[in-house]
Amino acid sequence: MNFIKSTICVGGLLFILLISACSSHIPPEIKQPLEGSPSVTAVRDRADAYISQKVRWGGVILQTENKDDASRLTIVAFPLSDDGEPRTSEHSPGRFIAVFNQFMEPAVYSKEREITVTGNLLRTETLDVGEFPYEYPVIQVEQHYLWPVRDESAYHDYPPYWWYDPWYPYYPYYPYYYPYYPHHHRR
Repeated sequence: MNFIKSTICVGGLLFILLISACSSHIPPEIKQPLEGSPSVTAVRDRADAYISQKVRWGGVILQTENKDDASRLTIVAFPLSDDGEPRTSEHSPGRFIAVFNQFMEPAVYSKEREITVTGNLLRTETLDVGEFPYEYPVIQVEQHYLWPVRDESAYHDYPPYWWYDPWYPYYPYYPYYYPYYPHHHRR
């Protein structure tokens, strides 16, 4: 009887360890929405009203620049999902600059990596994008999360769904007007 109880206890502990190992390492400040956080567009329109306010923004890194005392990431902003991950699309509410009080490795914090940051709005800076003067909100980063790189090839390695249809070679012009192939010619 003691053997069964100890086996159940050990199994329960292993289960708890497994669950905790699978849990997310996303900081709570990144994962949870920030009440009253203004959007990038709102800050660009009325920056003075939001100075020193805490924001939670995310997007895709455009440039990483290291200075003597800080690192600056120029980020193209995108709306955030429920867990704080940027939802990239064809439309962006704008750009912002995230200032870190430490060295940020440009090879890691590289162009096109997704990042979410929280921090206080410091000011706005007008810089040129090409020949267009653009007003960037600048935030002092308190917390950040660099999202893992997605493996896009996993979505493109499979043949189209109709190749698995057992009747596919017998439909004369299905699904397009291409010649159809028997199953043994497929990938």
